[in-house]
Amino acid sequence: MSESIKQHPTQAPQSYGPKTRPEILSMARHAAFATDTVADPFAGGEPPRTTNKITEYKKIEPWQNYFLCSAICSVGLKLGSGISDFKYYANFTGDNFAYLYSEKVGNPQGLQCDSGITNYFFTPQFVKKAYAAFGYGCLYVSNEQIKQDFRAVMNAIKASVDKGVPVLAWGMGNVKTRSGNVWNPMPEGCLIGGYDENDVLYVNLYPGPDRMPEGSLDEYGYSTIEKGLDSTKGLFFAGEKLADHDERQVCQTVIESIPAFLSMLPAESDQGRYVFGKTAFETWAETLETDVFFANKTDDELNGVCWNLHCAPYCCVCTSTAYDFFKTAAEKFPDMAMAQKLLPLYRQMQDYRQEIWAFQGGFNPPMEKFRSHEFRAHVAGILRKMGGVCDDILSAFP
Repeated sequence: MSESIKQHPTQAPQSYGPKTRPEILSMARHAAFATDTVADPFAGGEPPRTTNKITEYKKIEPWQNYFLCSAICSVGLKLGSGISDFKYYANFTGDNFAYLYSEKVGNPQGLQCDSGITNYFFTPQFVKKAYAAFGYGCLYVSNEQIKQDFRAVMNAIKASVDKGVPVLAWGMGNVKTRSGNVWNPMPEGCLIGGYDENDVLYVNLYPGPDRMPEGSLDEYGYSTIEKGLDSTKGLFFAGEKLADHDERQVCQTVIESIPAFLSMLPAESDQGRYVFGKTAFETWAETLETDVFFANKTDDELNGVCWNLHCAPYCCVCTSTAYDFFKTAAEKFPDMAMAQKLLPLYRQMQDYRQEIWAFQGGFNPPMEKFRSHEFRAHVAGILRKMGGVCDDILSAFP
């Protein structure tokens, strides 16, 4: 880890009381990460194969929303984790706990908020924590090192595939979609599960067949990518199996990370500037209460506004399984005081989420209702209550 990073974003300070909340550095301050060294497994000789493909693995599905967590889950299963729910890993990446919204009311930059924090902020140490959760080390290779030692990195990819373990990439470059867009890189996590001659990679990405060029996905769910590593943010190779794996300590580590995610300062992503925790809910609520963002719109226009300003962040909230984490932790470790203390607060957060669902009549509110200031103001009131729970969670820490 680079010494310039003074505080790990998931590292809990000693005190989290309401008057002594830690100063959490913004994600923008965590851009520099020390890359690990990956030895060339075929140094002094040629790889034994010119092409190979992992045909049996858990694919990333376009409905999963936390796609980095899905990719981690797939790697874990190949290494014998037995955990098939990708949301489990959202506890370690922070996706379950970091509520986010545009810093500016009305989201004038059109920032997306539908996926978790890992869709918008590149933080390799989250991946390392998630690998440790299923009992393995993790080697991180930066884009800079990929370019410096491309052949060794390609050989390491081939060696991992030959062992049947996909390589996780955070973003993949040179991805062409059906609409004609080219992503450099496509955000979020993906799986490198195969290789061919001329450094061609077979990559399992999160867009489904309906978004990728017709006929471009093979029967195993791979897209054929050339020169994809040029703009990939980083690669993650499974390391050695860890000697000690204490499930209780893993849960404790997750709990200790939560105040950092709820207290994050405004942070700049590739798209624009986000706010977090209570501030995110307050900005979201104020946006819904500001009529100018919703007035004089056709149904189609209003539907787009509804997604960008409301349904996208609500999608992220709905994907979170924070309550399930605490329910399981409280049942397994009845003497874990913080798990017992936080369980009712995350139950309250889930109840408010469901209250919005019931009031809207589902995930998408009818446009005739969404036009109404009173309707949006009612939803905003619930969002402010959710922001209040963020304060209560922080206050629960000693």
